[in-house]
Order: sequence, then C-alpha cells, then structure tokens
Amino acid sequence: MQKTISGRTVVFGMFGFAIVMTAILWLYWDAYTAPFRPLQYAINDAFPGSGPRVVGGKQKKHKDEYPEILRIVIRVDFDPNEASEEQVEPYTSKLLELAKEHVDLTEYEQVEIHLMHRVPESETELKKFDFPTAEL
Repeated sequence: MQKTISGRTVVFGMFGFAIVMTAILWLYWDAYTAPFRPLQYAINDAFPGSGPRVVGGKQKKHKDEYPEILRIVIRVDFDPNEASEEQVEPYTSKLLELAKEHVDLTEYEQVEIHLMHRVPESETELKKFDFPTAEL
C-alpha cells in the first residue's frame, strides 16, 4: 500500500524550503558585502544617487593568475568614455580617498574604479580605471 502526503503538508514544505533558502541567500549576501558597507555608505554620501557597489577579492576562474582587486562601481550622469580628464578626475580621486579611509588597501594589489552611465534603451557606457595599490 502506497502512503500519500496531503496537499497541506506539501504546501507548508514548499513555503518552509523557500524561507530557508531566502535566509541562506540573505546571510551569504550579508557576509559577502559587510566588509565594504562602510565604504559604500561613504561613497553614497559623497555622490548621492550613484548606487555604489563595492566588492573585493580575486576572479573565481584561475584564482592564481589574478591579483586581489577592490572593485568600486558607481553611476554617473555623463558618458565617461567621452568625458575629459578634468571631468573624471574628481570622481576617481575622491573614490580613492574614501577607499583609503574605509578599507585596508594593503590586502589588495589593485583598485578598479568603474564609472557607469546608463542610457535608456541603449548600451550602458562604462569606463574602467586601474590603480595599483603600491602607488597609492
């Protein structure tokens, strides 16, 4: 004789599984971003509405080949690829200054700054700047 499971049990099981998985994802995200949260808050205070994202570490593929990188991504309201050095420099210098204040840069070999300009219904304009931490 085959035992059956009630529909109520299945539904509660599915909700329980969803709650557990959401909690695990939230805990992972919190642990991953916690070291960089003070820097993200400082960047958002300096550049309101920039939606800063900060992560650190190595690329997952071929970890031995890549340096430790602190990556900072912010939104700007101009095309960074067509901007002059005078327009871009205040952003990069302020971001480097904030990174020095809020993160131990000795753990990283390089700081990457990405200036991103989103254009509705078009390609996102993105420009990357690399700064070796030994020179900072």
